[in-house]
Amino acid sequence: MTASGGGGSFRVARLGGVGFNTCMHEQPGQGRHVIIVGDGHAGVASAVRLTDLGYRVTVVESNVHVGQSTSGEATDASQHTLMRMCTNQTDLYRRLGVIRDIDWHKTLYFTGSDGLIDELTGDDLPAPFHLTRGLIGMKRFNWKEKLAIFSGFLAALQVSRVAREKLTDENFRDWLVSIHQDDHIIDKFWAAIIAGACNKLPKQISASYGVRILQEGFLLSNTSYQFGFSKMSRSDFYQRAEEVVAKGGGEVLHSVSADRFEYDGGTKRVSGVHLADSQTLTADAYVTALPHTRVDELVSDAMKSDDARLGRLGEIEDVPVIGIHLYFNAPKGHDTMRRKHLIFTDGCVRWAFAKGVEQGGDYDGLHHIHVVIGHATDFAHLSDDEIVATAVQDMRQAMPGITDTVTLNMAHVVREKRAASSPRPGGKRYRPYPSGDIANFFIAGDWASTGWPTSREGAVRSGYRAASALHEYCTEGDPVKNVNALLIPDVKPSALYVAMSG
Repeated sequence: MTASGGGGSFRVARLGGVGFNTCMHEQPGQGRHVIIVGDGHAGVASAVRLTDLGYRVTVVESNVHVGQSTSGEATDASQHTLMRMCTNQTDLYRRLGVIRDIDWHKTLYFTGSDGLIDELTGDDLPAPFHLTRGLIGMKRFNWKEKLAIFSGFLAALQVSRVAREKLTDENFRDWLVSIHQDDHIIDKFWAAIIAGACNKLPKQISASYGVRILQEGFLLSNTSYQFGFSKMSRSDFYQRAEEVVAKGGGEVLHSVSADRFEYDGGTKRVSGVHLADSQTLTADAYVTALPHTRVDELVSDAMKSDDARLGRLGEIEDVPVIGIHLYFNAPKGHDTMRRKHLIFTDGCVRWAFAKGVEQGGDYDGLHHIHVVIGHATDFAHLSDDEIVATAVQDMRQAMPGITDTVTLNMAHVVREKRAASSPRPGGKRYRPYPSGDIANFFIAGDWASTGWPTSREGAVRSGYRAASALHEYCTEGDPVKNVNALLIPDVKPSALYVAMSG
């Protein structure tokens, strides 16, 4: 395929399913300016890929991402995590040069109010049987329950892509019940997996997403289940993104708030971004990577009337996340958390991450543990003290290292009311395509249409899709033609998986 415009002709070569852009004279985006409103993983993903294609990118962001308060206190609500199946998120981290900051874990550790620590480790058996020995070794389930879990995985394996899409309006818990999973297994095993991936319980997410997580995260290959935990702070991530954009001739405008998108109804084009300080920024094309609630505020009634993507933004629901940074006093040499992570099978805590012993400052010598509250909606009405007390109670029951000699020194609760959009049953119909009737206006965000649950992987995919649609619009005039051209291929399934799958 060849195209021309703006910066000369170029060719897209297909190598292993990935689009590689090869310029014959100069980069295809050269000479074109793109404004991206909002960052996050979706905005950064769009900015990085468009920068790679030669576009001059301006990112408008109202926040300053610091990762710590002025006192040194951590301010991240959730831990940056990803699975090996998250090929696009991994690709973004490589492009930013931060992939070495990901600590990959081959073993998943489960705990709960019973105090048992279970290890789930894959081995060299061909997928989808690579987790069999690990499941057999789990102590909190009897043989009947283990056989039921095996049958649950096999049932997910048999769901074809077409059949999976038909599960969109069904909730995942009902699907699990339909394949004979009892309440104990759902609450102690399947919920632990799903809450970790989506911050929601099985009854709160679409069965199509739940099945996809099981298929691609735990059955597809020997490594796709492995979790990576980022050692970088939020500030490190955004600083590196800013450096990449600046190197390509673009810029990131911090503490700059957009007031509205300027719109020309005659041409059905966005003509600028009006800022709160009364300035207007203009570009050739525009990407919004804001939460859907902010997009709803910034677009006019005329835009909503002219573009069907914008008319039902209010139908999208959000998922809150509550994180707690806990700082403990402990005897010298005592290990408060003997593993780097723990997945909780019950209680309010869903994840715990060991951050080590703080060095210097107000927190010198304190043991730092970051926990994430599951199904945070149920706890949003509680005070910070009540949330901390409930979490610490869970931890004392589930974590052998939190003994009576370990005392809480201080805690910092971080609430994100709209951390992600809800992967609820039926919600897929409201998730917008990256391009629409307003030709130079593109949508990115974990709440956009990607086929994935709302997650950082979904956000990155939406950013790559928006960049691809924008690039096609600028060079071919057709934003739909190759909307997936910039996506990284999924993990390759094992031969046995392919033979056994639906």
